[in-house]
Amino acid sequence: MPIIPTVFRPIRSNDFQQRAFKAYKNYNVTDTLFTTSSGYIHHQGIYFHGNINIGDSSSIYPVNNLDNTNKHVVWHALNHRYYQYPYDPARSAELTNQSKVVKHLYQSASTLSLPYLQVGERIKPGSVTGTFTNGNSYTLYDDSNGNLRDALILTSSFASESRNILYVSFNNEFRTPKTISSKYDTSNIVIYSGVDMTGGVAASSGHYLEASSNTNIRIPHEDKFNKFNRTDDWTISFLHKNSLGINHPIISKGGIRKQSYYDPVDKITKTTNKIYSMPSVTESYAKTRTPFVIGVEKVLGGAGSGSWHFHASNGTRELHISSSAADYKNSDIGWKHISVRNSASVCEIFIDGTKSGTSGTIPGGITANNDDIIIGAFKSGSQNFGQTHNSLAEMRMYDYACSNSEINSLSNRHYLSASLYQTNVAGNVFYRNGQIVVTSPLSKYNTGSGAFDNTFNVSYKGTHTIYENEVLVRVPKDQYNVTMNPSATYELPTNSSLSQHDQSNVLPGPNIKTMFMSGSAFPYITTIGLYNNIGQLLAVSKLAQPIQKRDDIDMNFIVRWDY
Repeated sequence: MPIIPTVFRPIRSNDFQQRAFKAYKNYNVTDTLFTTSSGYIHHQGIYFHGNINIGDSSSIYPVNNLDNTNKHVVWHALNHRYYQYPYDPARSAELTNQSKVVKHLYQSASTLSLPYLQVGERIKPGSVTGTFTNGNSYTLYDDSNGNLRDALILTSSFASESRNILYVSFNNEFRTPKTISSKYDTSNIVIYSGVDMTGGVAASSGHYLEASSNTNIRIPHEDKFNKFNRTDDWTISFLHKNSLGINHPIISKGGIRKQSYYDPVDKITKTTNKIYSMPSVTESYAKTRTPFVIGVEKVLGGAGSGSWHFHASNGTRELHISSSAADYKNSDIGWKHISVRNSASVCEIFIDGTKSGTSGTIPGGITANNDDIIIGAFKSGSQNFGQTHNSLAEMRMYDYACSNSEINSLSNRHYLSASLYQTNVAGNVFYRNGQIVVTSPLSKYNTGSGAFDNTFNVSYKGTHTIYENEVLVRVPKDQYNVTMNPSATYELPTNSSLSQHDQSNVLPGPNIKTMFMSGSAFPYITTIGLYNNIGQLLAVSKLAQPIQKRDDIDMNFIVRWDY
């Protein structure tokens, strides 16, 4: 009688497994033969404080050479997408963990947008590296947290950020409204860009305060400012440029404070400013209690043109030390880094990272007071500004004595390795959005038309999830023992039977030839097909070589495929 071979067999649900794993593909993009048809786009963005009147022919804006994109629009797009509310998950597209990522958008920024097909689900964290050349070369690398870091800026000598009790920077002052004015009480402040860099390159970076007559920033007194006594270790650091004017203060704690009084008319307690006169920076402070007054002296004539002075007084006795006149010559009117350090009761002045002039010990007793900190002119007294101008940038106070290497790091203005901003972060990598942004006050990142308009070579890895599927195909010993090949069948003539020899001389039919039923010839498995529940073929697995089907043991096959 005819024998019908078995074709289908159900697969148990627990015989199917799926595993997901990440696959990373390397990509590289350079400035050589760069075209937007590749899907990559690079732009430079520049801050603009006014309204951008797109389509107004009377308004002329800088555009990117690649595709004539408005540079102001690019900057504001980056700001809106990532930086305006940098750590608010509801308002920033990515990288909102403030403990891991540094996000600051400066006046100029360069961005490289990566095509979706070359990014996949996201850029692999830690995979981005870029080399940039415009006269000098530098390399940026991704630290896996979304920060682009500069390997030339050494962080090992940075001063402790956690022990920085006051930091006044003017690098965000290009924005409107002024961030300093919104935070502190200010008077007649003017902000300019351009702290001169060293290293033989005529370049500048960042922003600074330009102080003239009656210019000051008033910082309210807090308890943390009581730690500048004789037995305390502390450091004050700032960048200063004097225009060879006359004597004037730079940073002081004295001359003005908040004072409470009772108003008998309104019958409530009110506060008012108590202002008193401060001596000149070269005069005695023995009768004026103050933890610190730092100023500059201009001496007319001679090889030495002046010096920086420091005062501390307990109201009876004072310490007055000054830098060497050799560090302030008539011809030396550029930027200087000034730091005053009190360590183990020894107070010293450092100019550009090197100890200078005299040193001494702050008098015993209490030098702390409740006065506010004033940056710039005294509120009353010997201000002596006249028409002179002096510039101030990157003012910091630490509640410990910075090491010599840390003071050198604070003073470093080298064009390539500058650490005056105490960060090596030069931008961000936005993994999910496939965008790289280079932005920093350091001028080397903004030379030419931005990092990506110069010679560059950027490599990264795209992320793709691969799903590995696995099916265990069970083949029992008592099934699939008959071949499906038509040559193994024959058509039985009407009312007759055929010998095994004669079965090879007739057409294929519904009967299985005797040799395949007697066990003298076994079928071979070459292909396994996977079907859905309505018999539609979904996948075909081809064996590397035919496998003989045995009828004495169960056989199992594992079919794997990825997508």
